[in-house]
This record gives sequence, C-alpha cells and structure tokens, in this order.
Amino acid sequence: MSEAVRLYKGAIWTNHALERLGQRGLSQDLAWQAFSSPDKNIQGKNPGTIELQKRFGPSLVTIIAKQNEKREWLILSNWIDPPLPGTIDYFKKEDYKKFQKAGFWGKLFISLKKQLFG
Repeated sequence: MSEAVRLYKGAIWTNHALERLGQRGLSQDLAWQAFSSPDKNIQGKNPGTIELQKRFGPSLVTIIAKQNEKREWLILSNWIDPPLPGTIDYFKKEDYKKFQKAGFWGKLFISLKKQLFG
C-alpha cells in the first residue's frame, strides 16, 4: 500500500483520517472514491459534517468530511465495514462478539481483564 498523503486530489486529510487509513487497512484511493462519488450521503452527527458511503462488493466504506471557512474539503475520518481481517477494528468487533456471548462471570472476567491490561 502506498503512503497516504495530507493533500490528496484536492482534499485535506486530517492526521486522524490518515491514521485511520493505516489502522483499518483502507487505501487512500478507495477512501477517495467513496468521498468523490458516494452512493449515499447524510448529515453527520456533528454540525457541518457529512457522512458519505459507498459500497464496494460486500464492504461499505464511510467517510466523514466537512468544508472549512475557505470552502476546502477536510476528510475527518473513515472506516470500512465489515472490518478487514487483521485490523484493529476487526479485533475489536471479535472481542465485542465474545463479550456479548459470555455469561455474567465471563463478562465480569473480560471487563476486569480489559481494565487491567487494556
């Protein structure tokens, strides 16, 4: 995978967005495709933001973006669902599934383990 860059195809990518690309195994080009030609766009959770989604086969790529005071696009965050195997998001989802299936004592153990070891 090529190195992600802060200014890519006219949009400014925040440090957070660039970190998430790497953590989630998502290429900047695929994220750009979702941004530039989304299947769906909805108002974001924070004022002035927009959530753009594009489906690539079984995967849904989501981009959070907004325009700054100069009307330049800022890419704030991004993710792919379902998460790609081996990524941080994949392991978080697997841990969540285990937690949901666990009984009371299992949930207690998992919670304590997470607090002690992160």
